[in-house]
Amino acid sequence: MIGFQPSDLAQLSPFLVLTAAAVVMLLAELFHVFRLRLLFGISGTAAAWLFLLRNARPQDAAFRGMIFLDGQSLVFGSIILAALMISLLLGDKQHAAQGVTSGVEVEVLQILSAVGALVMVSTANLLMLFLGFELMSLCVYILTGLARKERASAEGALKYFILGSFSSAFLLYGVVLIYGACGSLQLAEISSRVPADNLLILTALGLFIFGFGFKVSLAPFHVWTPDVYQGAPAAITAFMAAVVKIAAFGAFARVLFGAFLPLASSWIKLLWVLSVLTMLIGNLAALRQQSVKRMLAYSSIAHAGYVAIGLVSGVQGSGYASSAFYLLVYSFMTLGAFGAVLAAQAGSDAQYDRDKIDSLAGLGWSAPFIGVVLSISLLSLAGLPPLGGFFAKFFVFRTAMESGYTGLVIIAALNSVLGLYYYLRIMVVMYFGRSHEVRTVSAPKVPAASCVGLAAAGFLVLYLGISAGHWLEVLGNTLRW
Repeated sequence: MIGFQPSDLAQLSPFLVLTAAAVVMLLAELFHVFRLRLLFGISGTAAAWLFLLRNARPQDAAFRGMIFLDGQSLVFGSIILAALMISLLLGDKQHAAQGVTSGVEVEVLQILSAVGALVMVSTANLLMLFLGFELMSLCVYILTGLARKERASAEGALKYFILGSFSSAFLLYGVVLIYGACGSLQLAEISSRVPADNLLILTALGLFIFGFGFKVSLAPFHVWTPDVYQGAPAAITAFMAAVVKIAAFGAFARVLFGAFLPLASSWIKLLWVLSVLTMLIGNLAALRQQSVKRMLAYSSIAHAGYVAIGLVSGVQGSGYASSAFYLLVYSFMTLGAFGAVLAAQAGSDAQYDRDKIDSLAGLGWSAPFIGVVLSISLLSLAGLPPLGGFFAKFFVFRTAMESGYTGLVIIAALNSVLGLYYYLRIMVVMYFGRSHEVRTVSAPKVPAASCVGLAAAGFLVLYLGISAGHWLEVLGNTLRW
């Protein structure tokens, strides 16, 4: 049995604090203290981050190795909590404008989903990882379909649930095969016992790549992403694009480097192929999109391919730290992009399956603040200096070159050029769209909390570009196996 020690509570403190915040918010709804729920959510998230900072220690484990608050937990947990906080700010008072019942369940589900995400990046036990995976997934399935009067939302939630159930089944079957072959669910023990030429182990590895590939939107497991991103309320899409992808990549890296490192020669080749396929499909499909959210969805698929480059080169060099920095920057620039789209379209007809790019015509002039944040996010996603997205790509490409993957870098650089077209296309529409050709948007009324969230996302993209070298060094020193 798993023994319990009082000191284990310190390792559980971030999870307990977030869960307590969700409970308090439910009680606030019960007693009709509606105005305080954003304060409870932000305070709980900040407190969870402080406990994470205080209790994260190298290789310090609770419950006999089931929960780790180590360097990886600190890095990915901090990104998840920061993304959660900005998501809560962006969605404040905006749910009703998106056709969502304005109840506390939206924020509570986001917080509980973040708890599952924290479990995923903080465990070295496959069973605990699966529990965190399911907690996060179930909450997001519900969040996707909260706009019950919108057909696109219902269809996206149904597709996400069905395909997500398949990915969960594959992941669980992989756990079963690993336990059958190695007799353990602990990553360190699996790594020491894994036989290199065992068909059962190789099958389990393939199942894990399928399960995590679905969550991070690696091609060909990406088919759910455009419909779900377009069908979900924009505030929820921003949350999904940041928190779910960060948690899945963090857990994926822990499994690959923690359990399957002896099989690196096998999964590196497969990830190489998946990375190229993901970048090509994501960028080529994004070129053809007329929907803002679908275009950003295919863009997020392409960025998953860029992150995978760091994992490919992570065994030989500092690729893992460069991937972590990429995810750090990606979380804020995608929150800024989706947050700006939310602010521009909430309450208008241009939502869900009607969110045409042309609906943003004139936004740069009618709402300069939203236009600036969206422009910063798009230019960073395109990888233009001196923004954080440029240095994120530069570090990933550099470590891949140092590890001998020159061909992969050339393919990725060509794909980045493709991305310039569809990102700049939105900016052209925002600033040069003509009112007699397209409908010019009126200045939207954006809640103060959403403005704070947008400003934070835009500022962090700029800041991470200016201080990129420092943060890459910090991540490299923190992410130690």
